[in-house]
Amino acid sequence: MILYTTGTGLYETRRALLKQLDPSGLKLPRYFSTSEQLVTYLSKAPDTKFILTSEDTAASSDNLLTESALDAYGPQFGDIMCGVVLYDSTKNQVLTVGTYTPNDVARIFGG
Repeated sequence: MILYTTGTGLYETRRALLKQLDPSGLKLPRYFSTSEQLVTYLSKAPDTKFILTSEDTAASSDNLLTESALDAYGPQFGDIMCGVVLYDSTKNQVLTVGTYTPNDVARIFGG
């Protein structure tokens, strides 16, 4: 899942926009709808930072934390949190290294 936060809620995005932060030679911006697509794309440019933003608007009824715990989500499960992201070549996963989110979310997603 590609996830984002609004207030204290956690939401899945249906469409996320990836923009280049570091010069990498990749053709950006580009839209993604699944974390699998995004992981594959980012793994081709390991340790390069990008900005990932959600193109959705949150509805309170879609808050994932209403019926599940925050630690049910994370990069170890293939989830990606919007923010400044990179593919960590040491951990072989995408980490969100800069977000403006509560500490628990930042801790889980590597921020």
